[in-house]
Amino acid sequence: MRSKFPLLRNLNLGRVKFQNSYSPFGNIQPFVCESTQPTSLNDLTFVPGPEKPSTWWPHQPLIPGRRVVKLYPVRFRNKLRIALVREGCSNRPFFTIQIKSNLAESKKNGIEQVGSWDPFPNIHGEQLIALNFERISYWIGMGAEPTSRVAELLGLCGFLPVHPRSYLMAHRARIAMMKYLERLKQKQNKQVTDEITLKSAETDGGENTVDNQKDDTKEVDVDLRVDSIWRRGNEPPHWWYYGLR
Repeated sequence: MRSKFPLLRNLNLGRVKFQNSYSPFGNIQPFVCESTQPTSLNDLTFVPGPEKPSTWWPHQPLIPGRRVVKLYPVRFRNKLRIALVREGCSNRPFFTIQIKSNLAESKKNGIEQVGSWDPFPNIHGEQLIALNFERISYWIGMGAEPTSRVAELLGLCGFLPVHPRSYLMAHRARIAMMKYLERLKQKQNKQVTDEITLKSAETDGGENTVDNQKDDTKEVDVDLRVDSIWRRGNEPPHWWYYGLR
């Protein structure tokens, strides 16, 4: 069954563009004519459009006397993030680094897991972290943005530039270490002065004083350790989120 209207088709044969027109009547043969369109970019002519006033812009305010101050680009609400997902228990958190939507809940599993992070330091004062740089590079190329915590971890691993928060935490840790060494030095000086006064009292009075000998087998105080600033046992379990202070 033939159509009521002629059917026009464009055929690209080589570099010459042809147009076939078929007539609905049987006694008229179809004809072929060469197109007059240019075959190269140099032959194209660009005709500027009509000049439009500023009133055609749809975001013009409806109230007279108002003006447009700032325009925001249209963004999709659903964007990919490289975020931390908390695992483990209440008093022993463990995090996995996953690809998630910014609309998903914090503890929900994401699309793919690309790493993990143990915030609690081991006996050597180290925090264990595992990252899949290949998959992270892929998802960053797909438009995923790392959160501030993940960006800090990637900066410390050398994948991204060092995050400014890392410099702040290092500065606070340096100040805490200096204060600890100063307190330790003052305590040693005080012990030396006490020993000197005790010996002088023994020689002057001639009386034997009882020496309070300290037990060497006593456990070392955790607060006096060099890495005490990394162990926040007496503070709430949220110190890993806010960082070292």
